[in-house]
Amino acid sequence: MRAWRIKARRHAGIGTLALLTAMLAGAAPAAAQAGAPIPLLPQQAQPPSIGNGAGAAPPPQSGAVTAAPLAPTDASWIGVLGEDQGAFPQTMWKGTPRALVAGLLPLLAPSTSPVLQDLTRRLLLSNAAAPDGQDAPDRPPLAEMRLGRLLALGDVAGAVAMMDQLPPDTSGDGLDRMKVKLSFAGADESSACNMVEKLIARDQSPWWQRALIACQALAGDGAKASLGQSLLREQKAPADPVFDALIDNLGGRPHRIDKLPDPSPLRLALLAAAKRPLPSEALAAAGPAALLAYATSEAPSLERRLPAAERAALFGALPPRRLGALYEQVMAKPGERTDALKDGKLPETAHSRAILYQVARSSAPAATRAAAITALLAEARKRDAFPFTARLLTAAVGELRPQDVSRDFAGDAARALMVDGENDAAAPWIAAAGSKELAALSALVIPPSGTADAAAVLHDGIAELVGRDARAAPAQADLLVTLLAAFDLPVGPADWGVLLAPPHVAKIPSAALWIDQQRAAAAKRIGETVLSTILLLQSGDRLSLEPVVLARAIAGLRAIGHEADARQLALEAAIDAGL
Repeated sequence: MRAWRIKARRHAGIGTLALLTAMLAGAAPAAAQAGAPIPLLPQQAQPPSIGNGAGAAPPPQSGAVTAAPLAPTDASWIGVLGEDQGAFPQTMWKGTPRALVAGLLPLLAPSTSPVLQDLTRRLLLSNAAAPDGQDAPDRPPLAEMRLGRLLALGDVAGAVAMMDQLPPDTSGDGLDRMKVKLSFAGADESSACNMVEKLIARDQSPWWQRALIACQALAGDGAKASLGQSLLREQKAPADPVFDALIDNLGGRPHRIDKLPDPSPLRLALLAAAKRPLPSEALAAAGPAALLAYATSEAPSLERRLPAAERAALFGALPPRRLGALYEQVMAKPGERTDALKDGKLPETAHSRAILYQVARSSAPAATRAAAITALLAEARKRDAFPFTARLLTAAVGELRPQDVSRDFAGDAARALMVDGENDAAAPWIAAAGSKELAALSALVIPPSGTADAAAVLHDGIAELVGRDARAAPAQADLLVTLLAAFDLPVGPADWGVLLAPPHVAKIPSAALWIDQQRAAAAKRIGETVLSTILLLQSGDRLSLEPVVLARAIAGLRAIGHEADARQLALEAAIDAGL
């Protein structure tokens, strides 16, 4: 026991290294006075400023030789996207004050909308001159805020790539913690723990000590992990019973974990390493990055990881192709693929969705594959996941031909292809479907050739909506007319009759945000327009379906030249509304 105490004191005393370093640094002036040479630290060359530097130096006196330091480069908006990846221009923040960006960035929230995911990712990862101004002293630096949003949104790869471009930060440990969290989220425990072991000597706060304990437990060193837990208790650190239970599980002292408050990437990495199931409450509450940590771990069974993988993919943290690869690994029982298509039942579990996906990508007859795709898309509509599922199934749809499947399937195929931006491939499916409603929907991304054609398409589409579902038609027609009008397509007087329904209760964003988006768009302030547009469109974790909000968003994107983004936004909203 005495040996353990000595070891514990040594561990707790690591913090004295910083004090010793400071004392040695303080002795340097005295050494200089004694004539001892003082080594100089090499200074990194500073690239030219892109703005936001210090004030200009006073002009030199006549004949004087001066050495003026270069203004520091503001790396707050260093990015990693190229033009071919949809990056916004380097001048995207011209005219936008830094304080506004810093105030709006934390409002960016995870979304199941692929359009919002794409706009947000491009906004955060584009390389640009930083907005004018200085970081507020009571807020994290702007670069750290961007990384925090990327982590919250589950874009681990983008955040890691961006962090590699940032200069070292000596203002605190915010970026260092971010690196550790990102590594755990990306299932790179080795990198995370290497950083923790290097940085623990500098900071022994409870956060870093628990990170070290987690690394020791993950490495199988239960004795060190237990010692660390004892030290935290002796130091009277705030208790964390859930963390302690996770560590005990890895140390061979099993605990049942029914609830998991604060389901962070680190906690879910520990849960996965212990091969414990993810509680349903944590599945719903965990952010995309934490879900990614659990879904990509090799420790739990595939069946346990699959629900987390589906949800991570829905929020854009896991690419559709990677979810498809996991689906392909699911073992089907004898007859399970055939049974999945019987009685027209929709899939209810991740396992059943995986089986249907396997059928869709198999060499089965075209009608069988089409039936599997139809079932998956129908179920996706029920859980508000059609746009993502459509992207997941685009390759499967592309393997079929309109003449080989039923007419009913053609509409689903067309919608799936248009959602994925495959408008040319969708054209023959639109023709095969023979649906006026689908023709009106497709006008959002494939504009009709003439004014008369556009008016006829809209009129006939609304008539078909009324015939299909008279109760839902007014709201759907209201949205369709609004979206088409937002692209300057004609809306005839006869089209308004079905829209004369009682007004609904609308959820409208703040007036200040609305006005800012309008003014930013009018002034062509690209970054500010995109940021405010994303915030206008957020409705919880979904895309807003309020017609007037969508019209405002579309107008803003078109004003700054992003017509394609505006059209994909309109299409996604219309499909989400059941069109």
